[in-house]
Amino acid sequence: MANDQAADTPSDVIMQVEERVGTFAGYAFTGVPAAHRSWMAISASGGATSIRFARELADELRAVLLESSPQVAETAIPGVDPSGLALTDYPTRRKVLVLVAAMGEPFVDRAWYQNWQSDERDACVMTVVPPLAQPASFEDLLPAAIRKDDEHLLKRVNAAGWKTSIAEVVPAVLARADVTSGSARVFVSYRRHETGAVALALADRLLHAGFEVFLDQFSIPPGYDFQRRLGQELQDKSMVVLLDSEHVRDSKWTQHEIDFAKRHRLGLLSVRMPRVSRPMMPEHPALVLDETKDFDEAPEQVERSNTDPTKIDRWRTPKKETLDRLVAEIKKAHADALFVRRQRLRANLAAACTEAGLVTRGSSSGPLWVKGKHDEHMVWLTTRPAGVDDFQSLFLAHESWAARTAGSRGVIVGPQAALEPDRLARLRWLQRVTSCIAFDEGRLDDVVERLQSGTWS
Repeated sequence: MANDQAADTPSDVIMQVEERVGTFAGYAFTGVPAAHRSWMAISASGGATSIRFARELADELRAVLLESSPQVAETAIPGVDPSGLALTDYPTRRKVLVLVAAMGEPFVDRAWYQNWQSDERDACVMTVVPPLAQPASFEDLLPAAIRKDDEHLLKRVNAAGWKTSIAEVVPAVLARADVTSGSARVFVSYRRHETGAVALALADRLLHAGFEVFLDQFSIPPGYDFQRRLGQELQDKSMVVLLDSEHVRDSKWTQHEIDFAKRHRLGLLSVRMPRVSRPMMPEHPALVLDETKDFDEAPEQVERSNTDPTKIDRWRTPKKETLDRLVAEIKKAHADALFVRRQRLRANLAAACTEAGLVTRGSSSGPLWVKGKHDEHMVWLTTRPAGVDDFQSLFLAHESWAARTAGSRGVIVGPQAALEPDRLARLRWLQRVTSCIAFDEGRLDDVVERLQSGTWS
């Protein structure tokens, strides 16, 4: 496929994968509710095992993309060797070179890798490493020359590792390609009296896996309105992980958190403790923990409350392999939640614009263009309250938009109803600095009216 043809394709995601040494297969996906358009090139370190790993990773990525929305369609396209790809031909795509190694088949030193590690080309390199049996280390996957060079690209780039299945690195690849948000945010909902130790251990493991985690006993500073901050933190997160225990209903806050997640259609994942007779979300699929397989110790027996001496279970820290399994499941659920939220927001805005007689255009990923009464506007959709990155991305995209007119605006639509006054003040400041306007996703009628009239004050 020639570069000019690839540049013109409407596909949201393009993937190239090395299926035999030096031979690549290509796939194009339309209808993906992605944050940005992207190009992913998956290259192996050179042997049969790394080639197999590269194909397996591509298959896992294809499965996730195809399941991200009913509108997704996949087309086979000619393969392109990433060593000769003219990255500047694809200015609207995030480009990621994924290098896959295997034990006994270490990474190689190829000069063209440097072309992909370029902010100017919106391109980057990431490495994927297999399970390493002791005493092997990451250094064993590098040739001797690179081991001695601390400045070498392959030593500087933090690797993504997997333990049981290469599918474990799929969320990291999608985040690096800006298909899903690079900021993985999870809210852990639990009853401290029963599952405090489980929550702490899970939060620690999630933090080490790159998540931003909300845990009430550490995440709300003294002097802040607890209820308002709780709403803001929930709105900031893509999903809620419930630690479902036998008496979790004793916590009114846990019920509030689950109700908020359902009302705002956040992702929900239930982790059910053993001995739970009445699940909090019986209609929702759950990861059910086993008392013998997932814990080294039986639960401690404690009084239900200060006024109720009835003995209940206080669960201890789960096994390491159990925590690893939970983190892997949370990664998958988090990516799914981002796809669903972005698809819903985009569909709702497009439907509201159509109902008002406005014409919209744009693929399933990236910004949406809306033609108002006089001008066309660029709309940026975010699944969490808009931050500096959102304003910066929209400002740069709007400034470089060839069809921009004096009356066209950059508009951000996302959740902001639960923001505290200081966050709203920062939002207003960012609007003044960038001349981009932010609206709450709950007021699509207001957004559509402004887009139609071109009146922003």
